[in-house]
Amino acid sequence: MGFFYLQKERKYVKINAVKMQIKKILFVKIPMILNIVILLVIFIFIWGWFSSSLILKVPKLSLEINPASFNLDFENTKFLTSDKIKISGWFTHSRSVEKSDKTIIICHGWGANKADVFPSTVYLIKQGFNLLYFDFRNHGKSGGNVSSIGKLESSDLTAAVEYLKKEKPEFSKKIGVYGISMGASVAILTAAEDERISALVVDSPFSSFNYIVVRYAKLFYKIPKYPLTPVTFLFAKIRLGFNPDDFSAVRYVKKISPRPIFFIHGANDERIPVAECKKLYNLAGEPKEFWSVPGADHMESHSKDPFEYERKVGEFFQ
Repeated sequence: MGFFYLQKERKYVKINAVKMQIKKILFVKIPMILNIVILLVIFIFIWGWFSSSLILKVPKLSLEINPASFNLDFENTKFLTSDKIKISGWFTHSRSVEKSDKTIIICHGWGANKADVFPSTVYLIKQGFNLLYFDFRNHGKSGGNVSSIGKLESSDLTAAVEYLKKEKPEFSKKIGVYGISMGASVAILTAAEDERISALVVDSPFSSFNYIVVRYAKLFYKIPKYPLTPVTFLFAKIRLGFNPDDFSAVRYVKKISPRPIFFIHGANDERIPVAECKKLYNLAGEPKEFWSVPGADHMESHSKDPFEYERKVGEFFQ
């Protein structure tokens, strides 16, 4: 009897041990795992929202100058995009003796505005071109509160072309586009779909949305590509309602030919390496030109060699 009683006691002990283990899992480990999962989800949401906001929400900088600062007459312009965003711009007439029917649209970079690119492009007025400057949405004095570094900005540039053809037809029989940094990449995307743009000069373009986000995350925030940037991409896609990388210059540059395109890039560009511009140049069809400016960092090509820069760009647009 003692043996059987002892075996029964051991059985009860084992059962109780199993019960205690189950209770430990149910009341200690599972809640701990759930807490970790909940914290991870919260972190992903906070990071995704914060990091995508760095891209989509751009602090608007004030305009420090305008054409009057250079003793030039100009018109303040307003026009609407296809999604009803009000775009603010300036239109200036050429200073040539005869009225010019050629207008160049100037496209600034991300986080900048039309005033930032005015001093380095105003020389085109003296070379016989009318100029249309404008602020991309969510920049300068234009409306809108979201940037996409591509698709939405392409709508802004298309609206600028529409404005010229409707309101300034006698001055815009031929339309060229000059873009720098983001403005260059947007110019490629837009011209590929709009044959009313006759020629392009693109200074310091980047190839794709994903590339520039990964590049800037590492350069300015020391954030590696994995595991965080895929979260940023996901949230940007959700908030925009489309995948912004689908509207990258690298996917469209082939479509511009046979219209001419002139690629310019600083040889010492640390933000967007010259290899990015060379990649787009290699994909583009003829006619095309490429100029790597020695010693120039990001958007410094004009300041490093203004005489040659102005000569080359002016001759290209002629």
